[in-house]
This record gives sequence, C-alpha cells and structure tokens, in this order.
Amino acid sequence: MKKILFIAMASLLMAACGQDKAVVKEMDDKAVAIHDEVMPKMGDIIALKGELKAKIESLDSTQLDVRTAHEQILEDLLIAEQSMKDWMHGYVVPDYKKPLAELESLVKVQLESIETVKSDMEKSITDAKTLLGK
Repeated sequence: MKKILFIAMASLLMAACGQDKAVVKEMDDKAVAIHDEVMPKMGDIIALKGELKAKIESLDSTQLDVRTAHEQILEDLLIAEQSMKDWMHGYVVPDYKKPLAELESLVKVQLESIETVKSDMEKSITDAKTLLGK
C-alpha cells in the first residue's frame, strides 16, 4: 500500500513539474515570438538612422533646437538597435533539465527584456517618423 501511495505521489509531483515547465516553455515561446515580431523593424531603424544623419548634416548652425531634436531621436534609435543586439546576444535557450525556479527566473528576465526592447524600438521608430514627417 505504501508503495502504491509513493508511486501516486511521485507521479503527481512529476506531472505538476511538467505543467510548470510547460508554463516556462510558453513564456519562452512568447519571448521568441516578440523577437520575431520586432526583428524586421531593425531595417526601419537602420533606414531612419540614415535619414536622420543626412538631415542633421544638412542643418546649419542656427538651427540648434532642430539639430538637438534630431540628435536625440537618432540616439534613441541607436539605443533601441543596440538593445535588440544585446538581447539576441544574451538570449539563453532554456535547459529544461535545470531546476524550475532557475528556469522561471531566466525566462521571466528574458521575456521582460524583449518586451522592453519592443517598446523602445516601436517608440523610437514612431518618434523618428514623426520628426521626419512620415
């Protein structure tokens, strides 16, 4: 009887652990999906950086406020671009053999980070397009 109870408890624990790891897998899949959604926008960032640099070069010295605004948006684009590169470089494929707490922590940080990258990219692209009249 004790043996059956032990097997039943062990089975329940393994099933619960599997469900928890499934949640971690869903979070990781969401992080990768967000990356895949915003990665194509890197092309927009590169194009907008070029346009802003050209605009900055065309401004004369009396247009300091306009130059400053363009330089700030250019800086925002550069930061967003670097943030995506950093996220991709730092992304770790979860090792599901590791303890659940370690997995949850890793995936949660990666998901939050790519959500921030997405937000920063979209904002800097929108701001650049607005500034350039697009």
